[in-house]
Amino acid sequence: MAEAATKNEKSADENDQQLELITDRQTAAILMLLFSDEEAARILERLEPGEAELLGEAMFSVADVDAVQIDGSLDRFLQMTRNQTMLAYKADEKVGRVFRQALGTSRAETMMNRFAPKRPSNIAELLKWVPVKDLAELVQNEPPQIAAVLISFMTANTAAEMLQLVPPELREEFVYRVATLGPVSAHALAQIHALLEKNGPSAEEIAPPMQVGGVMDSASIINNLPKQISQAVLKGMTKRDRKISKQIEDEMFVFADLMNLSKKDIGTLVRKVDSAILVPALRGASSELKTKIFDAMSQRAAETIQDEMDEAPPQPMEAVISAQRGVIAIAKVMIDNGEISMSTGGADYV
Repeated sequence: MAEAATKNEKSADENDQQLELITDRQTAAILMLLFSDEEAARILERLEPGEAELLGEAMFSVADVDAVQIDGSLDRFLQMTRNQTMLAYKADEKVGRVFRQALGTSRAETMMNRFAPKRPSNIAELLKWVPVKDLAELVQNEPPQIAAVLISFMTANTAAEMLQLVPPELREEFVYRVATLGPVSAHALAQIHALLEKNGPSAEEIAPPMQVGGVMDSASIINNLPKQISQAVLKGMTKRDRKISKQIEDEMFVFADLMNLSKKDIGTLVRKVDSAILVPALRGASSELKTKIFDAMSQRAAETIQDEMDEAPPQPMEAVISAQRGVIAIAKVMIDNGEISMSTGGADYV
Protein backbone atom coordinates (compact mmCIF):
# COMPACT_ATOMS: atom_id res chain seq x y z
CA MET A 1 0.00 0.00 0.00
CA ALA A 2 2.78 2.39 0.97
CA GLU A 3 4.61 1.53 -2.24
CA ALA A 4 1.48 2.34 -4.30
CA ALA A 5 1.05 5.68 -2.51
CA THR A 6 4.68 6.57 -3.16
CA LYS A 7 4.24 5.67 -6.83
CA ASN A 8 1.11 7.85 -7.05
CA GLU A 9 2.91 10.77 -5.41
CA LYS A 10 5.81 10.40 -7.83
CA SER A 11 3.39 10.32 -10.75
CA ALA A 12 1.66 13.47 -9.48
CA ASP A 13 5.02 15.26 -9.16
CA GLU A 14 5.91 14.31 -12.71
CA ASN A 15 2.55 15.63 -13.92
CA ASP A 16 3.11 18.91 -12.08
CA GLN A 17 6.51 19.22 -13.72
CA GLN A 18 4.93 18.59 -17.12
CA LEU A 19 2.35 21.30 -16.54
CA GLU A 20 5.04 23.80 -15.53
CA LEU A 21 6.64 23.30 -18.94
CA ILE A 22 3.44 24.34 -20.74
CA THR A 23 3.61 28.08 -21.49
CA ASP A 24 0.66 30.49 -21.70
CA ARG A 25 1.07 30.51 -25.48
CA GLN A 26 0.94 26.72 -25.59
CA THR A 27 -2.13 26.80 -23.36
CA ALA A 28 -3.83 29.00 -25.96
CA ALA A 29 -2.63 26.65 -28.70
CA ILE A 30 -4.13 23.62 -26.92
CA LEU A 31 -7.45 25.42 -26.62
CA MET A 32 -7.37 26.28 -30.32
CA LEU A 33 -6.89 22.61 -31.19
CA LEU A 34 -9.83 21.67 -28.97
CA PHE A 35 -12.17 24.13 -30.70
CA SER A 36 -14.01 23.29 -33.90
CA ASP A 37 -12.48 24.59 -37.13
CA GLU A 38 -15.10 27.34 -37.35
CA GLU A 39 -14.59 28.46 -33.74
CA ALA A 40 -10.81 28.48 -34.07
CA ALA A 41 -11.02 30.43 -37.34
CA ARG A 42 -13.19 33.14 -35.73
CA ILE A 43 -10.57 33.60 -33.01
CA LEU A 44 -7.65 33.56 -35.44
CA GLU A 45 -9.12 36.30 -37.63
CA ARG A 46 -9.09 38.69 -34.67
CA LEU A 47 -5.34 38.36 -34.10
CA GLU A 48 -2.54 40.55 -35.36
CA PRO A 49 -0.20 38.98 -37.95
CA GLY A 50 2.61 38.42 -35.45
CA GLU A 51 0.23 36.90 -32.91
CA ALA A 52 -1.23 34.53 -35.51
CA GLU A 53 2.24 33.36 -36.54
CA LEU A 54 3.34 32.69 -32.95
CA LEU A 55 0.10 30.89 -32.18
CA GLY A 56 0.48 28.73 -35.30
CA GLU A 57 3.97 27.68 -34.22
CA ALA A 58 2.68 26.86 -30.75
CA MET A 59 -0.15 24.74 -32.17
CA PHE A 60 2.39 22.51 -33.90
CA SER A 61 4.48 22.30 -30.72
CA VAL A 62 1.61 20.90 -28.59
CA ALA A 63 0.34 18.28 -31.03
CA ASP A 64 1.66 15.45 -28.79
CA VAL A 65 0.51 16.64 -25.35
CA ASP A 66 -1.17 14.06 -23.10
CA ALA A 67 -4.53 14.16 -21.31
CA VAL A 68 -2.99 15.44 -18.05
CA GLN A 69 -1.43 18.41 -19.81
CA ILE A 70 -4.69 19.17 -21.60
CA ASP A 71 -6.60 19.14 -18.28
CA GLY A 72 -3.94 21.32 -16.71
CA SER A 73 -4.11 23.80 -19.58
CA LEU A 74 -7.88 24.09 -19.20
CA ASP A 75 -7.44 24.74 -15.46
CA ARG A 76 -4.80 27.38 -16.23
CA PHE A 77 -7.11 29.06 -18.75
CA LEU A 78 -9.95 29.23 -16.22
CA GLN A 79 -7.59 30.67 -13.60
CA MET A 80 -6.29 33.32 -16.02
CA THR A 81 -9.78 34.43 -17.07
CA ARG A 82 -11.36 34.38 -13.63
CA ASN A 83 -10.37 37.99 -12.89
CA GLN A 84 -11.09 39.37 -16.36
CA THR A 85 -13.85 41.95 -16.73
CA MET A 86 -15.89 43.41 -19.58
CA LEU A 87 -14.63 46.93 -18.84
CA ALA A 88 -12.84 47.18 -22.19
CA TYR A 89 -15.96 46.20 -24.17
CA LYS A 90 -16.78 49.10 -26.53
CA ALA A 91 -14.59 51.38 -24.38
CA ASP A 92 -13.81 53.52 -27.45
CA GLU A 93 -17.50 54.33 -27.90
CA LYS A 94 -17.86 55.23 -24.22
CA VAL A 95 -14.80 57.52 -24.25
CA GLY A 96 -16.01 59.19 -27.44
CA ARG A 97 -19.47 59.92 -25.99
CA VAL A 98 -18.07 61.33 -22.75
CA PHE A 99 -15.55 63.61 -24.48
CA ARG A 100 -18.07 64.89 -27.03
CA GLN A 101 -20.56 65.67 -24.29
CA ALA A 102 -17.93 67.48 -22.21
CA LEU A 103 -16.04 69.36 -24.94
CA GLY A 104 -18.31 69.44 -27.96
CA THR A 105 -17.78 67.40 -31.10
CA SER A 106 -15.09 69.57 -32.72
CA ARG A 107 -12.82 69.97 -29.71
CA ALA A 108 -13.35 66.36 -28.63
CA GLU A 109 -12.31 65.01 -32.03
CA THR A 110 -9.23 67.26 -32.06
CA MET A 111 -8.13 66.05 -28.65
CA MET A 112 -8.95 62.39 -29.22
CA ASN A 113 -6.88 62.41 -32.41
CA ARG A 114 -3.88 62.98 -30.14
CA PHE A 115 -4.36 60.02 -27.84
CA ALA A 116 -6.99 57.63 -29.18
CA PRO A 117 -5.87 54.57 -31.19
CA LYS A 118 -6.68 54.95 -34.86
CA ARG A 119 -9.92 53.30 -35.78
CA PRO A 120 -9.31 50.13 -37.73
CA SER A 121 -10.05 50.17 -41.43
CA ASN A 122 -10.00 47.52 -44.13
CA ILE A 123 -6.90 49.10 -45.66
CA ALA A 124 -5.05 49.33 -42.34
CA GLU A 125 -5.87 45.71 -41.54
CA LEU A 126 -4.69 44.52 -44.96
CA LEU A 127 -1.43 46.46 -44.63
CA LYS A 128 -0.61 44.66 -41.37
CA TRP A 129 -0.24 41.42 -43.29
CA VAL A 130 2.12 42.80 -45.94
CA PRO A 131 5.88 42.46 -45.18
CA VAL A 132 7.72 45.79 -44.93
CA LYS A 133 9.94 44.87 -47.88
CA ASP A 134 6.85 44.36 -50.05
CA LEU A 135 5.38 47.64 -48.84
CA ALA A 136 8.54 49.45 -49.96
CA GLU A 137 8.23 47.95 -53.43
CA LEU A 138 4.51 48.73 -53.54
CA VAL A 139 4.82 52.45 -52.76
CA GLN A 140 7.63 52.87 -55.29
CA ASN A 141 5.46 51.42 -58.04
CA GLU A 142 2.46 53.67 -57.35
CA PRO A 143 1.91 57.41 -58.01
CA PRO A 144 3.21 59.50 -55.07
CA GLN A 145 -0.28 60.54 -53.98
CA ILE A 146 -1.51 56.93 -53.85
CA ALA A 147 1.69 55.95 -52.04
CA ALA A 148 1.07 58.71 -49.48
CA VAL A 149 -2.44 57.42 -48.76
CA LEU A 150 -1.06 53.91 -48.26
CA ILE A 151 1.61 55.24 -45.89
CA SER A 152 -0.98 57.19 -43.90
CA PHE A 153 -2.74 53.90 -43.07
CA MET A 154 0.49 52.29 -41.80
CA THR A 155 1.59 52.54 -38.19
CA ALA A 156 4.31 55.15 -37.65
CA ASN A 157 6.84 52.42 -36.87
CA THR A 158 6.01 50.42 -40.00
CA ALA A 159 6.12 53.54 -42.17
CA ALA A 160 9.52 54.47 -40.74
CA GLU A 161 10.85 50.96 -41.42
CA MET A 162 9.51 51.11 -44.95
CA LEU A 163 11.04 54.55 -45.65
CA GLN A 164 14.46 53.20 -44.79
CA LEU A 165 14.12 50.73 -47.69
CA VAL A 166 13.24 53.28 -50.38
CA PRO A 167 15.69 55.61 -52.18
CA PRO A 168 16.56 58.73 -50.10
CA GLU A 169 15.04 61.10 -52.66
CA LEU A 170 11.63 59.46 -52.19
CA ARG A 171 11.57 59.79 -48.39
CA GLU A 172 11.07 63.54 -48.38
CA GLU A 173 8.50 63.25 -51.18
CA PHE A 174 6.42 60.69 -49.28
CA VAL A 175 6.58 62.50 -45.92
CA TYR A 176 5.53 65.77 -47.57
CA ARG A 177 2.65 64.09 -49.38
CA VAL A 178 1.43 62.51 -46.15
CA ALA A 179 1.59 65.87 -44.34
CA THR A 180 -0.43 67.63 -47.05
CA LEU A 181 -3.06 64.95 -47.72
CA GLY A 182 -6.66 66.09 -47.74
CA PRO A 183 -9.93 64.16 -47.92
CA VAL A 184 -9.59 61.04 -50.08
CA SER A 185 -12.60 60.02 -52.14
CA ALA A 186 -14.42 56.74 -51.64
CA HIS A 187 -13.46 55.75 -55.18
CA ALA A 188 -9.76 56.26 -54.48
CA LEU A 189 -10.00 54.30 -51.23
CA ALA A 190 -11.76 51.46 -53.05
CA GLN A 191 -8.98 51.43 -55.66
CA ILE A 192 -6.35 51.18 -52.94
CA HIS A 193 -8.29 48.42 -51.23
CA ALA A 194 -8.49 46.57 -54.55
CA LEU A 195 -4.76 47.08 -55.07
CA LEU A 196 -4.03 45.36 -51.77
CA GLU A 197 -6.49 42.54 -52.29
CA LYS A 198 -5.82 42.22 -56.02
CA ASN A 199 -9.57 42.42 -56.29
CA GLY A 200 -12.17 44.83 -57.61
CA PRO A 201 -13.90 47.14 -55.10
CA SER A 202 -17.20 45.90 -53.75
CA ALA A 203 -20.24 47.97 -52.84
CA GLU A 204 -19.59 47.55 -49.11
CA GLU A 205 -16.37 49.55 -49.39
CA ILE A 206 -18.15 52.59 -50.83
CA ALA A 207 -18.15 55.26 -48.12
CA PRO A 208 -17.97 59.03 -47.69
CA PRO A 209 -14.59 60.70 -48.33
CA MET A 210 -12.15 60.04 -45.51
CA GLN A 211 -9.60 62.44 -44.03
CA VAL A 212 -6.24 60.66 -43.87
CA GLY A 213 -2.64 61.65 -43.28
CA GLY A 214 -1.73 65.06 -41.92
CA VAL A 215 1.10 66.79 -40.13
CA MET A 216 0.80 64.62 -37.00
CA ASP A 217 1.17 61.43 -39.03
CA SER A 218 4.29 62.78 -40.72
CA ALA A 219 5.74 63.85 -37.37
CA SER A 220 5.15 60.37 -35.91
CA ILE A 221 6.88 58.74 -38.88
CA ILE A 222 9.92 61.04 -38.64
CA ASN A 223 10.13 60.44 -34.88
CA ASN A 224 10.55 56.72 -35.63
CA LEU A 225 13.32 57.21 -38.18
CA PRO A 226 17.01 57.00 -37.26
CA LYS A 227 18.52 60.40 -36.45
CA GLN A 228 20.56 60.78 -39.64
CA ILE A 229 17.62 59.95 -41.92
CA SER A 230 15.14 62.10 -39.97
CA GLN A 231 17.47 65.11 -40.15
CA ALA A 232 17.92 64.66 -43.90
CA VAL A 233 14.16 64.42 -44.43
CA LEU A 234 13.48 67.52 -42.32
CA LYS A 235 16.21 69.46 -44.12
CA GLY A 236 14.69 68.60 -47.48
CA MET A 237 11.21 69.45 -46.20
CA THR A 238 12.38 72.88 -45.01
CA LYS A 239 13.72 73.69 -48.48
CA ARG A 240 10.52 72.48 -50.08
CA ASP A 241 7.90 74.01 -47.77
CA ARG A 242 9.09 75.89 -44.68
CA LYS A 243 5.58 76.24 -43.26
CA ILE A 244 4.77 72.51 -43.42
CA SER A 245 8.23 71.66 -42.12
CA LYS A 246 7.70 73.95 -39.11
CA GLN A 247 4.31 72.38 -38.40
CA ILE A 248 5.85 68.91 -38.51
CA GLU A 249 8.68 69.93 -36.17
CA ASP A 250 6.14 71.38 -33.74
CA GLU A 251 4.27 68.07 -33.63
CA MET A 252 7.49 66.07 -33.25
CA PHE A 253 7.96 67.52 -29.78
CA VAL A 254 4.80 67.65 -27.66
CA PHE A 255 4.30 68.31 -23.94
CA ALA A 256 4.14 64.60 -23.09
CA ASP A 257 7.67 64.22 -24.49
CA LEU A 258 8.99 66.02 -21.40
CA MET A 259 8.86 62.53 -19.83
CA ASN A 260 11.99 61.81 -21.88
CA LEU A 261 13.96 64.46 -19.99
CA SER A 262 16.11 63.46 -17.05
CA LYS A 263 15.11 64.64 -13.59
CA LYS A 264 17.98 67.11 -13.63
CA ASP A 265 16.97 68.57 -17.01
CA ILE A 266 13.32 68.86 -15.97
CA GLY A 267 14.45 70.80 -12.91
CA THR A 268 16.56 73.08 -15.12
CA LEU A 269 13.59 73.64 -17.43
CA VAL A 270 10.90 74.40 -14.84
CA ARG A 271 13.16 76.95 -13.13
CA LYS A 272 12.94 79.00 -16.35
CA VAL A 273 9.18 78.63 -16.76
CA ASP A 274 6.93 81.20 -15.11
CA SER A 275 4.26 79.71 -12.86
CA ALA A 276 1.61 81.59 -14.87
CA ILE A 277 2.48 79.25 -17.76
CA LEU A 278 3.38 76.12 -15.81
CA VAL A 279 0.16 75.95 -13.78
CA PRO A 280 -2.27 75.79 -16.74
CA ALA A 281 0.17 73.60 -18.70
CA LEU A 282 0.15 70.98 -15.96
CA ARG A 283 -3.65 70.81 -16.00
CA GLY A 284 -3.45 68.83 -19.20
CA ALA A 285 -0.49 66.66 -18.16
CA SER A 286 -0.62 63.00 -17.21
CA SER A 287 -0.28 62.08 -13.54
CA GLU A 288 3.10 60.46 -14.33
CA LEU A 289 4.45 63.66 -15.91
CA LYS A 290 3.12 65.81 -13.05
CA THR A 291 4.83 63.54 -10.54
CA LYS A 292 8.11 63.66 -12.46
CA ILE A 293 8.01 67.46 -12.67
CA PHE A 294 7.12 67.89 -8.99
CA ASP A 295 9.89 65.46 -7.99
CA ALA A 296 12.38 67.61 -9.91
CA MET A 297 11.38 70.72 -7.95
CA SER A 298 12.09 71.68 -4.37
CA GLN A 299 9.37 70.65 -1.95
CA ARG A 300 8.39 74.26 -1.35
CA ALA A 301 8.19 75.09 -5.08
CA ALA A 302 6.16 71.94 -5.80
CA GLU A 303 3.70 72.74 -3.00
CA THR A 304 3.31 76.30 -4.29
CA ILE A 305 2.51 75.11 -7.82
CA GLN A 306 0.08 72.49 -6.50
CA ASP A 307 -1.68 75.12 -4.35
CA GLU A 308 -1.98 77.43 -7.36
CA MET A 309 -3.44 74.60 -9.43
CA ASP A 310 -6.01 73.83 -6.71
CA GLU A 311 -7.02 77.48 -6.35
CA ALA A 312 -7.13 78.36 -10.05
CA PRO A 313 -10.54 78.27 -11.78
CA PRO A 314 -11.17 75.78 -14.63
CA GLN A 315 -9.20 76.69 -17.76
CA PRO A 316 -10.40 76.50 -21.39
CA MET A 317 -8.69 73.72 -23.32
CA GLU A 318 -7.22 76.31 -25.70
CA ALA A 319 -5.49 78.02 -22.74
CA VAL A 320 -4.01 74.71 -21.54
CA ILE A 321 -2.69 73.84 -25.02
CA SER A 322 -1.30 77.37 -25.43
CA ALA A 323 0.50 77.12 -22.07
CA GLN A 324 1.96 73.74 -22.98
CA ARG A 325 3.25 75.16 -26.25
CA GLY A 326 4.85 77.96 -24.25
CA VAL A 327 6.73 75.41 -22.12
CA ILE A 328 7.76 73.48 -25.22
CA ALA A 329 9.05 76.66 -26.87
CA ILE A 330 11.29 77.32 -23.85
CA ALA A 331 12.47 73.71 -23.86
CA LYS A 332 13.36 73.89 -27.56
CA VAL A 333 15.49 76.98 -27.00
CA MET A 334 17.27 75.28 -24.12
CA ILE A 335 17.85 72.17 -26.25
CA ASP A 336 19.29 74.30 -29.05
CA ASN A 337 21.57 76.02 -26.53
CA GLY A 338 22.75 72.69 -25.12
CA GLU A 339 21.32 73.38 -21.66
CA ILE A 340 19.21 70.21 -21.72
CA SER A 341 19.00 67.18 -24.01
CA MET A 342 16.33 64.73 -25.05
CA SER A 343 15.94 61.53 -27.04
CA THR A 344 12.53 60.38 -28.26
CA GLY A 345 11.72 57.64 -30.78
CA GLY A 346 14.30 57.55 -33.54
CA ALA A 347 15.07 61.27 -33.54
CA ASP A 348 17.47 62.75 -31.01
CA TYR A 349 17.11 66.25 -29.60
CA VAL A 350 20.48 67.71 -28.60
